[in-house]
Amino acid sequence: MEEDVAKALAYQVKRDLAERYFGARRAIEEDSKNYFRKIEELKKKFLPKLAESFARIYTLLNYDEELIKKFLEITGLKEAYFRSEQKDALETFKGFKLKGFTSKGRFKNLFLESYARLYDLVNEYRKELDELKVEAEVINHEIEIFKEKFNLTEIMHFLKDLEGPSEFADLGLTSLEESVSKLEDKLEFKKIPPPEKFLPDISALPPLKEISKPLGSLAKEAFNKHKERALELLKNVKQSH
Repeated sequence: MEEDVAKALAYQVKRDLAERYFGARRAIEEDSKNYFRKIEELKKKFLPKLAESFARIYTLLNYDEELIKKFLEITGLKEAYFRSEQKDALETFKGFKLKGFTSKGRFKNLFLESYARLYDLVNEYRKELDELKVEAEVINHEIEIFKEKFNLTEIMHFLKDLEGPSEFADLGLTSLEESVSKLEDKLEFKKIPPPEKFLPDISALPPLKEISKPLGSLAKEAFNKHKERALELLKNVKQSH
């Protein structure tokens, strides 16, 4: 009778332990799944728009490496994002209105407006990217708590004391250490990578009002250096209305 009660209690303890373990594990797995889903959604939502917005800047600078370098210095960007795609952004200027009395003035204003739109888009993107960064940190913290709360070595020693060593032999395991090692390999919870591993970590851009003068000078330099191309671009923008 006492042996039956002991077995029943042991079974209930193991069942409760398994439910808590796998319940906590499923919660983290679900959070991780949602995290990676959000990364894919962010890619679809922003990357094409960002590529077009940066391409407008590069197109106005005629993909001139020297001018692009100056743009990076003015804005503080770490790199020329989406530069390698070499996209001609003429089609993306639809909806832009040319302002100014001279061709150079209209070109400069077009460049400044393109930057203003890039600034707004990067701000929106960074807000959602920063939220994902926090989410990754939270999930990784949950994983650390899980590992501390459900230490496999301690659990297996506890089960051994509860049931005796025979169960390990039934599983074809020669020792407790072997069983723990196999389970750790199979059930290891690795930290999830930060979103920057999958998405460009574009730094915050300075507001237009803070850098309008150097940007305006850069636009004029681009106009003078590639005047024929700049005039053709203005003509195409005007015709797109």
